[in-house]
This record gives sequence, structure tokens and C-alpha cells, in this order.
Amino acid sequence: MKQIRKRLTYANVVSSIALFLVLGGATAIAAGLAKNSVGTKQLKNNAVTAAKLKNNAVTGAKLANGAVISAKLANGSVLTGIISDGAVTSAKLANDAVTTPKIASKAVTTAQLGDAAVNTGKLAEGAVGTGKLANDAVNSGKLAENSVNSTKIVNGQVIATKLGTATIRSAIDENVPTATTSQVSVPCQGSERLLSGGGNWSGALSAAATLRASYPTGNTWVVQGTNNSGGNLNFTAWALCLQ
Repeated sequence: MKQIRKRLTYANVVSSIALFLVLGGATAIAAGLAKNSVGTKQLKNNAVTAAKLKNNAVTGAKLANGAVISAKLANGSVLTGIISDGAVTSAKLANDAVTTPKIASKAVTTAQLGDAAVNTGKLAEGAVGTGKLANDAVNSGKLAENSVNSTKIVNGQVIATKLGTATIRSAIDENVPTATTSQVSVPCQGSERLLSGGGNWSGALSAAATLRASYPTGNTWVVQGTNNSGGNLNFTAWALCLQ
């Protein structure tokens, strides 16, 4: 032992330890480490690889805030049960992202529609019924030409003031001799429309004269009569014309 001690130097001891580590490897080192003796200071940067992590070893408490980015999420990995109520805001929706199959029946109410948002191109043929029209909503400007016919007018609803101005036109055959038949015609003028007409004899002996015919032809009223009196009489035709 004295001989061995004489030969022990610092260099010999260090060399022997180094040889022991090389031959024994990491197993020899690990066997010599006490439990929980290796801390963060003893670990190199990037020393812990994925293969060294146990399945389900990384919990939420071990993740830094904002550590999980979109590139780390698998397709279809975020389920509806993971999303908080009200978490998806309009800013997170892409333009045209919400399609009709994603809208629940009757989900869009009038409050969701912008002013003047529904135009005629969005209304189906025959979609607007009478129940959807406000009182007095249809004015004359909304009626097509010749769209109101007689079947659309209630009986007795067209009064005289709605017909326009009526003018009486007349023509006369003067001094018609006795025992003579006269015919007088009176036309309506310009854009006037014939409504009705008639005729009569005038004079002291007119009671003895007769009216043989009174009828319209086109826009003209025609009357025929015979003077059966004992003297000359005037025979007049008249027509009621509407402006």
C-alpha cells in the first residue's frame, strides 16, 4: 500500500476517473446521480426531445400563453365543444363564409336586414299578397295602362265627378213643314266620347209631332221624327259628350 500511495498523483486519479466514465458510459453516471438531483441548469438547450417525452406528459399548465399557434393544430382538431359560446365574432368569419345551409330556418329576422336590402330580384313571383300591402300603398303611378277593367270596379262606385266634364252638343232642323219627316245628327267633337242623346220637336203644335227613332252611330247621335201638326216646327237633336 505504501508503494501504491507513493505513486498516486492528481494526474493519475483524474486519468483513472476519465477512463471509468468512458468505459461505463452514461449508465455509470446515471447510477451515481441522486433522485431529483438534475435541475434545469444541468440540461443543455434542446436536450429534451419528443422521444424523451411520455405520452400525455405535457399538460395545459406546462404550455405558455399563446404557445399553440394555428400551424400546430391538425385539420378538424378544434371541435364545437371546444369553442366557447360567443367566441367566434364577425371579424373571425371570412367574406361569404356563411352559406344558406348554415342558416337556421327563420333565423334571419327583419332586424337583421339592412334598409332597402330586399329588392325586387329577391322576391319570388307572386310572393307579395294583399295582406303584405299597406293601406293606400298602390297609387295611380303603380297601375299599368288599361289595367283596371269593369270587373275591378265595385257597382255604383264611379260617380259623375270621376267621369270628367260632360258637354251637351245639339243640332236643329228649323221650320220643318207639316206632314214631313226630318232626320238630324249631332256628333261629339275632338276627343269627346258619346254617352247618350235624344231629340224633340218645338213649337205651338209640337204635341202633334212624333219621334220615330233615336240612336247612336259611332260617336254621333241620330234622331228621326215626323211633323204631323198643322204648321211648321223645329226638330232638334242633342248628344251628351264626355271630355
